[in-house]
Amino acid sequence: MPVTLLKHWKKSALLLVAALFLWVWLSMDVSLQDMLMAQRELAMHFMEHPTLVTLIYFSLFVVITALCLPGAGVLMLVGGGCMGFGLCIVVSTAASALGALLTFLAARFLFRESVEQRFAAKLLEINRGIEKNEVVYLLSLRLAPIIPFVAFNLLAGLTRVKPWTFLWTSFLGMLPGTVLYVNAGHELSKVSQLGELISTEVVVSLTALALVPFLIQWAAKQIQQRKTA
Repeated sequence: MPVTLLKHWKKSALLLVAALFLWVWLSMDVSLQDMLMAQRELAMHFMEHPTLVTLIYFSLFVVITALCLPGAGVLMLVGGGCMGFGLCIVVSTAASALGALLTFLAARFLFRESVEQRFAAKLLEINRGIEKNEVVYLLSLRLAPIIPFVAFNLLAGLTRVKPWTFLWTSFLGMLPGTVLYVNAGHELSKVSQLGELISTEVVVSLTALALVPFLIQWAAKQIQQRKTA
């Protein structure tokens, strides 16, 4: 099979799989009540088969992240209420970092030309940041995602960053955000009916989940403005 035809087949297969997952996910209407029910259902299965449930959760998380599909936040909220706080943080962060790495590698070896054409200006910006201090720059963009998650994973794949460096900086940089989501899910798991949502722990967790990312982005922009001033 010619090389060009093989590349085209690989791209078509990946796009088809991504479209299928996207269609299935968007066809689901997930409400808060549904999420609480899913937490309880998954908690029962986790008590009976902890290893199997953890592996399925991890695999699903990796697929969603690698294919750039929505739903990682919902997964962490559900997992935080049934897998245990510490375990869910480690598994979710590891799966998210691995999924990001797969996107990184796909951009490097399969979609280089298309990504370069679409994000040429951003790629120059990222290369400049990496040249100054690779690790600090990667961590800062994970902690304060000024560049969208998917775009950053794709663009990083076109830089000189090594896969291992991208993987461990992604793990550390996404850890604080994962803690917020899992903690919110952990607090929601204590709710037996929707009327109990108005509690100090739940309100604080959900407020932190909503505000902290914006505060981090605001702080990062302020630091950048002071550097350029």
